[in-house]
Amino acid sequence: MSDSEASSFEKAIASFECMSFEGREYLRICSSNEVFQKKGRNVFFDEDVQIAIIRDGNELYAVSNICPHQYAAVICDGLIEEGTVTCPLHGWIYSLDSGKALGSNARLKTYHVFEWNDGIWLEKPVQLTPP
Repeated sequence: MSDSEASSFEKAIASFECMSFEGREYLRICSSNEVFQKKGRNVFFDEDVQIAIIRDGNELYAVSNICPHQYAAVICDGLIEEGTVTCPLHGWIYSLDSGKALGSNARLKTYHVFEWNDGIWLEKPVQLTPP
C-alpha cells in the first residue's frame, strides 16, 4: 500500500470525532437521524475499508460494505430483513450479527457500533491490505 493511500485512510479517520470507551476507540460517524430503518449507510475510509451501518428494528449493525464474493462495495444497498442483509448483486445472505454468509464459509467483517448522545459511534477500523 502506498504512502498516499495510507494518508488518505488516516485523513478519513481524522475527519471524524473520536472517543475512547471501555478500552476501544470509536468514531462518531453521523447523527442518529441519518441512519434509517432497513437502509444501509456506507462509510468510506478507503477502497478496502468501507463499512455499512444498518438499522434493523431497535438494533444497529456495522459490517464490511464489501461483499467477499466478487469484492463489490454493495452491501449497504442490500435487502435488510430479520437480522440479515442480502447482497444485491449475487444474492448471498449474511447475518448482520456475525457477518457469516448463510450456507457458505464467507464472512463480512463486523464492527461494534452503538447509538449515544444523538450520534452513531463506530469502532475505529484498521487499515487493510488488498486481498
